[in-house]
Amino acid sequence: MIIKSPPRTGKNGISGGKIAKNKRRTIYSKKLNTGGSAPSHGRRTHTDKKTNLPAFTPWKVVLASFLIGICGILYIGHVFNTQQILTEVNQLENEFNKAQRLYHETRLEYDRITGPQQIYQIARRQGFVNAGPADQIIYIQAEAK
Repeated sequence: MIIKSPPRTGKNGISGGKIAKNKRRTIYSKKLNTGGSAPSHGRRTHTDKKTNLPAFTPWKVVLASFLIGICGILYIGHVFNTQQILTEVNQLENEFNKAQRLYHETRLEYDRITGPQQIYQIARRQGFVNAGPADQIIYIQAEAK
């Protein structure tokens, strides 16, 4: 008599080759949830003995603080220099506007003094006669002898 075992259907045992639902790991713990039914001694436990160096070592923090401090000092110095230059530019602009205003006043006074109206008035006082338009033809008469 030959006894045959039932054919395999891809599942191993009751749980199908997986850890039983009541012994699975939870999201919050890395240990198996056995509900206290199985002792933890004699089992392999998952240990994270891999020690990672911290991402921010003390010398990196000191260096970053130093660089940030240097950049801050340079920025503040730049702001003060910019304000000083702006003050100088405003002062020079005021001086330029004052000089330009004086130039225009003097130019207006000069134009009034040397303008055509003034020249005609001075010429009349000295006895000159207005010749009229400049397009006149001048005829020279021969002197009578």
